[in-house]
Amino acid sequence: MVPLMAAIAELIGYEEVGQEDGDKEGELKQSLITKRERSPRNRLLCLSIHGAICCVCKLDPESIYSSGLGSIIEIHHIEPLSEIEQARIYNPRTDLVPLCPNCHRAIHKRKPAYKPNELKDMLIK
Repeated sequence: MVPLMAAIAELIGYEEVGQEDGDKEGELKQSLITKRERSPRNRLLCLSIHGAICCVCKLDPESIYSSGLGSIIEIHHIEPLSEIEQARIYNPRTDLVPLCPNCHRAIHKRKPAYKPNELKDMLIK
């Protein structure tokens, strides 16, 4: 295992450094991406139907942060956009749910993505 790790480290340019030393970040890099469009209307409809509270952990960001921050709640597609082949109509009542950024990140830690109820069952109580 150690020889394999050493070979990988050599490929990525690993050098012996102290714990406090880090790598340079912030270089500008151009990239061409393809992204799926999201409907601002569906976001507003989802929030008006379900509220701006995470459906998994029940976090209400507006009760924690000042009002000047705006909503940090994200909208999750129960059938993730990354798993569809063609654009389709999403029903904000049944196909979309509000999630806090932490739960949204956690829900996508697996492919296929966790369902909101699966993630809710994983919460430490």
